[in-house]
Amino acid sequence: MCGIIGYIGKQKASIVLMNGLKRLEYRGYDSAGISLMKSGRIETIKCSGKVKDLETKFNNKQFDSTIGIAHT
Repeated sequence: MCGIIGYIGKQKASIVLMNGLKRLEYRGYDSAGISLMKSGRIETIKCSGKVKDLETKFNNKQFDSTIGIAHT
């Protein structure tokens, strides 16, 4: 079962969205992804597997965005 979370606000969207994805882990899924606004463009990172796999892939990137969406 998929889960979707979005955020628009003053905090770093990446932190809010990753925390939201971790809360959705109980639902069962086979992939995860996150998209954030960066310099007027949408940057997307996705992977098959668990949220921790997405987090590992994501940690190498720098995002200061306050707008984003994520899914499992």
